[in-house]
Amino acid sequence: MTMTSSLTTGQVAKLVRLSQQTIIRAIDRGHLVGYKIPVSGHRRVMLDDLKKWMRATGIPEDLVDEQFGLDQSEQEQPVSDLREAGLVSRSD
Repeated sequence: MTMTSSLTTGQVAKLVRLSQQTIIRAIDRGHLVGYKIPVSGHRRVMLDDLKKWMRATGIPEDLVDEQFGLDQSEQEQPVSDLREAGLVSRSD
């Protein structure tokens, strides 16, 4: 996978151990840079943008490797909401 590759919201969610709906909300609210595919409306995130967002929100970047890094994170369970994880202020 190259650094310009795009990921689906499901792939991003699995990678960072958040729910897919949380990733969609982050994109829709402008916290995570993403784009919509014409006609289908499905969202995609560029890997470089994902890494920037991970740095900005404190999500460990060791989650990203050739295999999507699922074996490298110490986080055991997915977080259902960015607010619960303390990654977004409650005023949003």
